[in-house]
Amino acid sequence: MMIAHISLPADDTAKVAATLARIMNGTAVPFPPGGPGAWMAWSADEKVEIEVIPRGAVMQPAEGGGSWQPQEGTPASRLSECHLALCVDRPAKEVIEIADAAGWPTAICDRGGFFHVVEVWIEGAFLMEVLDPEYTAAYRASMSLANWKSVFGAAPAAG
Repeated sequence: MMIAHISLPADDTAKVAATLARIMNGTAVPFPPGGPGAWMAWSADEKVEIEVIPRGAVMQPAEGGGSWQPQEGTPASRLSECHLALCVDRPAKEVIEIADAAGWPTAICDRGGFFHVVEVWIEGAFLMEVLDPEYTAAYRASMSLANWKSVFGAAPAAG
């Protein structure tokens, strides 16, 4: 299984897509289905695609079925309920340099002694955890359902 793509909000969609593409050694292109001003960032190997949608453009079901339609919304906050973790081929130092050049806050963070991430705050509002090759190896070694249950227990499923 895999996640095919994700989308995230931005104020300057072209700049965000270009910066994400640079972090992934990839390419940024316009994304017309996402509405006016939407962009996409592709990784160099074309295995990761991140859609960058203008902040406040919300998704809604199309009337009568069919594809979703972008609609202007009014976000209560620039902050988000969700985040993304992205494994890249660049060293953490280069990720930080690229994010710094875009004016985005960064920090190297320890996730409970299991692995590290570079927290990249896209436009200071959306959290992207970036894992360089070393961090990715530690993540893969520590993140399993069995390890999770051994640390946090196995609570019954919600429902």
